Amino acid sequence: MWSLSCAVVRSRLERHTDGALGARGARFVAAHLTGCSDCKAASEKWVHLRSLVRQAASAPADPDWSGFWPPVRARIVSEEPRPVHEPWWVPFWKPVWGHPRLAFGAALLGVLVVAFSFWPVDDAAFASQVNVQEVSADDPDRSVMVYSSRGTNHDPGVTVIWVFGSSEAHDADGDDTDSDVP
Repeated sequence: MWSLSCAVVRSRLERHTDGALGARGARFVAAHLTGCSDCKAASEKWVHLRSLVRQAASAPADPDWSGFWPPVRARIVSEEPRPVHEPWWVPFWKPVWGHPRLAFGAALLGVLVVAFSFWPVDDAAFASQVNVQEVSADDPDRSVMVYSSRGTNHDPGVTVIWVFGSSEAHDADGDDTDSDVP
């Protein structure tokens, strides 16, 4: 009769036949096989298949190395050794070769140099100079300041005019009158 334990055991029969199950799994499968004739028949089929495979498999023949080594030895003796040329970057890398922290720092420095060499340059970083001029006014209580910057290709420039003076009101004749001030 088919049960849930049969489903568990059937998936493990091949490994049980090969002896690849752990001790606990092997005990579980062996206990189940004593009471279930269907699973025991399936296990016997795996054992029979394993024996057929062992009979059919033959041991591989050893390769014949007798003709291999004499030409290799002759070539080693006849050839002149070629000098080993190191790449151009090896002398720069050898000082940090055995030091992982130094190698990491050198690699990080290289990445930063490359990153900052291709970093986009903003025109605002190289802003033009601001010129400040003081302009005299007719009124001694007032002053005028002019701030101007020269423009660039993208920015036309800015001019700011500040007028500083007293808070008193002036009439049309230019005389100071306190009557107009609230």
